[in-house]
Amino acid sequence: MITNYYTLFHIAVELNQEFSGRIVDEVFTQYRGELILSFRETPAVILVGCEPANNYIYARKTFARAHRNSTNLFSEVHGMMIEKISIHPTDRQIYVRLKDERELIVQLFGSKANILFVDTNGMVTDLFLKKSDLKNTKLELFSQIQHPDIPESLHNSIVATYGGQPLATALKRIFPLFGTVLIRELLTRVGLNGEQPLADVLENEIDRLLNSAQRLKEELLSPPSPRVYSNGTSPVRFSIIPLQHLNEFEFQKYESVSEAIYTFRAHVHHEKTILHEKVEIMKVLERERDHTERTLQKIAAEAETSSRAALYEKFGKLLIAQLHLIKKGDTTALAEDFVDRSDELIEVPLDPHLTPAKNAERYFEKAGKSRHAVEEQRQRAAELTERQKSVSQLLTRMEDIITADDLHRFVEENRKELLKFGLKTKKSGQLKKEELLPFRLFTVAGGFQVWAGKSGENNDLLSTRHTAKNDLWFHARGVGGSHVVLKVGTGKGEVSKQAIEQAAAIAAYYSKMKNSKLVPVAMCEGKYVRKPKGVPAGTVTLEREKTLFVEPALPQP
Repeated sequence: MITNYYTLFHIAVELNQEFSGRIVDEVFTQYRGELILSFRETPAVILVGCEPANNYIYARKTFARAHRNSTNLFSEVHGMMIEKISIHPTDRQIYVRLKDERELIVQLFGSKANILFVDTNGMVTDLFLKKSDLKNTKLELFSQIQHPDIPESLHNSIVATYGGQPLATALKRIFPLFGTVLIRELLTRVGLNGEQPLADVLENEIDRLLNSAQRLKEELLSPPSPRVYSNGTSPVRFSIIPLQHLNEFEFQKYESVSEAIYTFRAHVHHEKTILHEKVEIMKVLERERDHTERTLQKIAAEAETSSRAALYEKFGKLLIAQLHLIKKGDTTALAEDFVDRSDELIEVPLDPHLTPAKNAERYFEKAGKSRHAVEEQRQRAAELTERQKSVSQLLTRMEDIITADDLHRFVEENRKELLKFGLKTKKSGQLKKEELLPFRLFTVAGGFQVWAGKSGENNDLLSTRHTAKNDLWFHARGVGGSHVVLKVGTGKGEVSKQAIEQAAAIAAYYSKMKNSKLVPVAMCEGKYVRKPKGVPAGTVTLEREKTLFVEPALPQP
């Protein structure tokens, strides 16, 4: 709950009470992703963490700056008086307003956390984590997530949208300011099972749920009662309110939210393994999110120019209307535009090696292919939009992960989604050692994942441990190269011919025939791939294989 909105709400209140009217001495960093604001005439400091898996902001009573490996930042803030510290009404942004009306804005957005320096015109003039696409951008251009308030009732549209999801998952969408811990607390207080579908919850239970959510919100906005729950000597949870679902744990209360956060972080900082696993998972998800965003932008840009079906069809009709005036060998034909009923003369390019009739037929075929391509792009964009939404939701949920139990619970609840992005899990909810799959990952038509090996040993790992019986396996015939697997369960519907050809093209690309025009590629189902004992790494035997002839290529991003 360190970066839960309600925690930050009270942190902003505490920081404003302690530091408004004080003059900033230095702004510096000495640890990766951490910024410190020190002040004149007080040893107290403000610490801000912007690492993807480790966001925080709180005050320390004292802090000793290192003599080495520390760097001053935001030099324009040095010597400035803080006028006010406040929080955005509905988002995890804390504003440090200076006397001259410029602001430091702390954005605790998980993997996108940053600190911005904004001038009086709302222009970003400096950043903590350098991002060239943000500097000199007006603040109002940034995406502001507007969180809805607690609804008075669950309308039909809400149930229709989330009805099939587990109750706990649905409530995270309906009450986005609560987060994982508070949703668990809400379910405990009303005595409901978070695994049951939202659509199965009775009307009177929904009423109790909404009433309890409103009371929980009022409690969260009341003066806090910061505490750290522990199991023996290990901290379990930081909270600003009593948590009924942790009644069996001991807890220690603190005078301020900052003090409780500092104590909690001092303990959990030692759980480096958990933080490392969290960071590694987030890296995979962030890579997928960025790749998907780039692909959607490319599809949107191509959509403006890719549909030439109407033009091709017009060319075909114009040629049909005057076949008697064209002869084989002509490179162009001039025709009046009767299709659009204009007197304009249209110049139609011709293939001189084809007859006039064949030229017309070629344009009609190109029109059909263009329409088909536009429809495929539309479907691809819809699939990618869903994928982008899924990965963004996973990244948001990961922000609540602090302890090993948090990580294991997250993995257990989202196993199927994580698998889509190349993250393998056990049924126990723990990550396997190879959870960050060491293969090249691609997405082909239909949203299906394709995994390609990188070496002989890596090929063995892919073919023997990561290929399901109904997955499709590929390898260039007669030459060395990567084993390639099309993961059948990762996309929507049946695997299309296009997806199969794209997977085969990947196998051809990562083979010793990469520079050939056409490459024979063997394909079979995963259940027909065998690894005989004693053979060299990367060697397998196949049964019931088919051969495809494809041009070596990687799928377009």
